[in-house]
Amino acid sequence: MRQQIMDAALELFANKGYAATTIREIIDKVGVTAPSLYYYFGSKEGLYRELIDVHCEKLDRVISLPPTASTSARRELKSLVAGFFDHVVENSDFFRLMFSAYYGPSQGAPYCDFVLYHVKFHTSIKQIFERGIASGEFAPGNTGNMTWVIRGVVQLAMEEQIKEDRQKIDTPGLQRIIDGILRRLAKPVPAKSGKHQKA
Repeated sequence: MRQQIMDAALELFANKGYAATTIREIIDKVGVTAPSLYYYFGSKEGLYRELIDVHCEKLDRVISLPPTASTSARRELKSLVAGFFDHVVENSDFFRLMFSAYYGPSQGAPYCDFVLYHVKFHTSIKQIFERGIASGEFAPGNTGNMTWVIRGVVQLAMEEQIKEDRQKIDTPGLQRIIDGILRRLAKPVPAKSGKHQKA
């Protein structure tokens, strides 16, 4: 029942906003009484905080995976982006709620530092580029700029996912875009010199 209340509340918060969603709507959607909600969460604010905490913890695990020494930087970056994007697809209501809270008015909702997760994701991507350049996998360059290119593509794909009125970029589509970018950032393989090369 606790999870059912959280799922119903998330859908309502994401689509109507925190202020416009009432306790009555949440309990009616689940088919429980108000005391059940108060028993688990104490209040609408308590329910909202619990939702945010649970989903932010999941998001933190997705974007803070430790590097794998045996994996190439290219594969590591693609894995990070794929894991993050799949998480967005599976939890689109949460990201819709995050975007509305981040870009819109607070509506009296409890504060959450969503910027922290943008910074963590940015840092993870940048560190992979730094390792890739150090290993010779990527050409030397400004890792900050490289990171913003990947972030920009992922951000666009996220927005396409959470908007209902647009053609969506799917996971294979995003991977093809990332592949195209990484091919341009790869360190060129030096041409082999031969004895009979023409002048």
